[in-house]
Amino acid sequence: MYNPNSNDPDREYFPSHNTTRFQDQPEPNLAVLDNFIRVTQQHEKDLERQGINVDQLRYGADRQVVDIFSSASTANDAPLFVFIHGGYWQMLDKSHSCSLVGPLVRRGFRVAVMDYNLCPSVTLEELMSQFEEFLNWIFDYAQLIKVSKITFAGHSAGAHLLARILNSQELINANHHKMVWALIFMCGVYDLRELWNLESVNPKNILGINGPQAEALSPMLWEYTNAAAWSSTHMYVIVAEHDSVTFIEQSRRFAQALSESGFKATFQLFDKYDHFDIIEDTALDESRITRFLTNIRNA
Repeated sequence: MYNPNSNDPDREYFPSHNTTRFQDQPEPNLAVLDNFIRVTQQHEKDLERQGINVDQLRYGADRQVVDIFSSASTANDAPLFVFIHGGYWQMLDKSHSCSLVGPLVRRGFRVAVMDYNLCPSVTLEELMSQFEEFLNWIFDYAQLIKVSKITFAGHSAGAHLLARILNSQELINANHHKMVWALIFMCGVYDLRELWNLESVNPKNILGINGPQAEALSPMLWEYTNAAAWSSTHMYVIVAEHDSVTFIEQSRRFAQALSESGFKATFQLFDKYDHFDIIEDTALDESRITRFLTNIRNA
């Protein structure tokens, strides 16, 4: 569908198979995953010695928790940066999601890193509903601490979840729209029609969905009728050069769909990055991806 030249849909939808790193290893696809787990968990451990504090809060049951990061110099009304991790809705957690915290806090942001219940403890449809509960919670939290600007970023499956914010008219009111400065969709998947029945991605239907549900849960296919309400929000759909053709084309077409619906959306391909080091490099204050994220307010 998105790469007519490929006869290997598993490779198209499994990002670790597209890295150009670790080619000296017997299985580069496994090495890049192992490296991601190790490096990102170390980034979380390094935060305390950087003078960064964390408040652990809860927005629901089980894994529905949020870590709020700040430092002694963080202003009370500092802009809030909210990050949603990936993992195909079935793996990873907030301990793999803190790479970007240090540079953002040093640039004046307060950072929220959220966790969510994973499939199969919930179905993907239920997870989308629980994500709406998180959105309601984070807007209440922002108003409580008098934050006026919020940037949301989601990576991979987290980008898919983040798209829900654009299709929740009954939840997102006029004040919320004004608060959201930017939405950043990173290396996401926005059309589930091909992947839902791939055993490599959805083993034994761990997502708990069928064909019609996969279509209904695909942001690429949603009808967006309230773009005018988002006129003050900038949207960025970004993807790594060494993602698969399918991931790149899904991002390109999602950005196009948003633009055609009237949103301020732009597409950007980040060269030399893959699906994983585009997150790993957010721990470096002067990396290209960090400069992009920290300069969003000035774009």
